[in-house]
Amino acid sequence: MLRIDINLVFTIINVLLLFAVVKIFLIKPVHRILDKRRQEVEDKYAEADKVNEEALAVKQKYDDSIKDIENEKERRFTEARNQASGEYDRLMEQAKKESDKIIAQARKEAEEERQLRLRKANQEITDMVAMAAERIVTADQSEEMDKQLYDRFLEQAK
Repeated sequence: MLRIDINLVFTIINVLLLFAVVKIFLIKPVHRILDKRRQEVEDKYAEADKVNEEALAVKQKYDDSIKDIENEKERRFTEARNQASGEYDRLMEQAKKESDKIIAQARKEAEEERQLRLRKANQEITDMVAMAAERIVTADQSEEMDKQLYDRFLEQAK
């Protein structure tokens, strides 16, 4: 049987007092230390999350900047290509105009040369006809003489 005596009561009181002292002087400070540690860890996690978000924002800004640079590069490249194409077209048009001008000048000079040669040829023919006519008029008129004059005329005409 179980007997209840005063030792048991003092033991229970001692245990309760010991529990209260341990709770007040040991468990509460340990809980405070643990709560502080927990708060520090949460603060470190929050700071790490904040730094991570900042890093992501900087990375996004960097990516946007690279994208803008790529777009600017492409725009300038297209602009330079269009400008070069325009310059090429302008130079080709200028060269075509210049070549047309040279061809027209050459045609004009060729036509002038042809006209000059025609005039010279006409002048020579006129001179030959006049000379032949003069010989005919001054020479005795015989059939034999006419034949000789005609032959000489043909030789000189060649």
